[in-house]
Amino acid sequence: MDMQIHNQGIFGKDNVILKLMRNYYLMDLVSNDGERQHNLKQELSYLKLNPSFTFPVLAVVDSTSTFLNEREKRKYMEGIIDFLQHQAGDNIIVFMDVESHIGLLFSWVSKDFIEFIHDKLNEHFKYPVNIGVGKPCNRLENVHQSYHQALLALQDKFYKGLGQIVYYSELSNYQELSNYPLTKEKELYEFIRSAEDCIEIEFAVEDFYQYFLQNGLIDKTYIYELTIRLLVGIEKRVQAELGEVSACKNVEIMSIVRMETFQEIKDYVSEHLTALHEVITKNGNHSSIIKKTIQYMEQDCENVSLDSVAQKVYVTPTYLSSLFKLNTGRTFIEHLTDIRIQKAKELLKNTHLKNYEVAERVGYKDSRYFSQIFKKKVGVTPSEYRDKVEEIAG
Repeated sequence: MDMQIHNQGIFGKDNVILKLMRNYYLMDLVSNDGERQHNLKQELSYLKLNPSFTFPVLAVVDSTSTFLNEREKRKYMEGIIDFLQHQAGDNIIVFMDVESHIGLLFSWVSKDFIEFIHDKLNEHFKYPVNIGVGKPCNRLENVHQSYHQALLALQDKFYKGLGQIVYYSELSNYQELSNYPLTKEKELYEFIRSAEDCIEIEFAVEDFYQYFLQNGLIDKTYIYELTIRLLVGIEKRVQAELGEVSACKNVEIMSIVRMETFQEIKDYVSEHLTALHEVITKNGNHSSIIKKTIQYMEQDCENVSLDSVAQKVYVTPTYLSSLFKLNTGRTFIEHLTDIRIQKAKELLKNTHLKNYEVAERVGYKDSRYFSQIFKKKVGVTPSEYRDKVEEIAG
C-alpha cells in the first residue's frame, strides 16, 4: 500500500475509518523493505499519531493459547490492544499485523515502559503474553528491520518459556544438528525398561536432549524432528518386543509440532515414555489403572472426563492419555464416545426421552453436536434410529 493522504478532515468524521487507516498504514510501514524514504512524519501526523521517535524500535506482542479459530484469537488480541492503548498513551503506537500479532512502535528510551506493560498484561489477561523486541534504528524508515528482528525474538520463547520478553540482541546463534544417533535412542530405551520410577525417566530424557545441545541451541524444527523420531523409534522397539500397537499416530505427531516451548516437549516425552515403561513392565497386559478408568467411564459417562478420571486413579491426564492409548490401541475420547453412543441407543430404545434429554444423559450439552456424533457412529440420526427400533418392535 502506498498511501497518500490528501484530506485530514475525513478522520474527524469517523474514528473507525481512522483506526483502519492507521492499522493498514503501520502494517505497510513494517512490511516494506525501506522503500518509503520520505514524508513519514507528515503522514503519521495526518493520522494523528506521534511522528517523533528517538531511535525507533518495534516490539511484537503475542498471547499463548489454543484458540478455536482465527476470529477468536483476533477478538482476544483486540482486547489486549485496547488495554495497551489505554496504558501507553501517545508515546507508543499500537497496531495489529496480518498474523494477529500486536506491534508496538516506540522510542528506545522508553524500553523500560515495555517491561512495565508486559507485567501489566500478564496480570490482567488469562493467557501468558510474550514480547519480542527488535533492535533500535537510526531512522524511522528502517523500522521494518526492527519488526522482523522482533518476530525472530518472539520465536525464542521456545527456549525461554512462556510469558517472557526476548530481545533480538540477546539471541544465540543456532547450531547445526548432527545425524540422529540410534545408539542414544537404544540407550534410552534400555534405561526405560529398567527404570524404577518416572523421576528417573525425566532425568534420562533431559540427558538425551542435552546430548544434542552440548554445543549450543538448535533450531526448534530439529527438536520437533528429533522428538518424533525418538518416539516412533522407541515404540517400534516396544512393538517388536511385546507386539504392542503403536500409539504414535498422526494426532500425536501433530500435537508435538504444535507445542510452543522446549519444556512442553520434554514433559510430553517424559510422560509418554513413562507410559511405555508401564506397558513394558506389565508385559502388554491391561494395568489396573486402565481397568479402573474404563469402569469410571461406564459408570458415569455423563460427567466423566480425562481430568476427572486421572484424578481418581492418581496419575496426570497426559500420562493417563498415553497409557490408555498404548494399552488399548484407542484414545480415551474414542472409547468414551463409544460408551456414550451405546448408552444413547439404549435410552432411545427403552425410554420416551426427547433427543436433547438423551444427549444430556450421556454427557452432551449440545444436542446438535450429539446428533452429528450419533449419525457418524451409527449411520442414522437419533430420531431415525428410534423410528427403526419402533418399526421392528411394532
